[in-house]
Amino acid sequence: GMDPEQYNKFRHTLTPASGFQSAQYRLIEFASTELINLIDARFRKTIDRETPFEHALEHLYWQAAGKDFKTGEKSSLLTNFEKRYKEEFITFMKTYNTKNLWSRFKELPEKDQEDEALTRAMRHYDYTVNVTWVMAHYNAAVHYILGKAGDGEATGGSDWQKYMHPKYQKRIFFPELWSDKEIEDWGKDL
Repeated sequence: GMDPEQYNKFRHTLTPASGFQSAQYRLIEFASTELINLIDARFRKTIDRETPFEHALEHLYWQAAGKDFKTGEKSSLLTNFEKRYKEEFITFMKTYNTKNLWSRFKELPEKDQEDEALTRAMRHYDYTVNVTWVMAHYNAAVHYILGKAGDGEATGGSDWQKYMHPKYQKRIFFPELWSDKEIEDWGKDL
């Protein structure tokens, strides 16, 4: 790893960017699961298959990192990010709406859906992307941002500790492959 001074020098070259601005990562998410599984948990009950894609985009979990928590106003980072990628995202969301990995899995014959090796691989992918990778990013941030040389602030100004941690987001690509208890404990005790 880097020492704290190297890390801070590196991260200040990113300022004021934020991790939510990874367009490629957003595309991976859209291709992995149904849109409802990427909606901020606070809004999932208000979104369904009839919801316009533009409205759904406004409620994706990563939008929270680019909005003022009190006013809901978008930061200039989020506004500029959307200006650049919004149309591409909406086109991609429409394209992968019914042909994402999770939708394709659910189209398989029941026998194939119950294949132990396949479900194990799907669960591994889900956990790796939404817990293991996220926690590696989170733990690096804790080490460097909250460490002796850190300033405690995210480069994009988000409430990164709450935004990033999987136990708050409950972002799960393949929810039906997990028990209720596993979902309840998602991202806890790490």
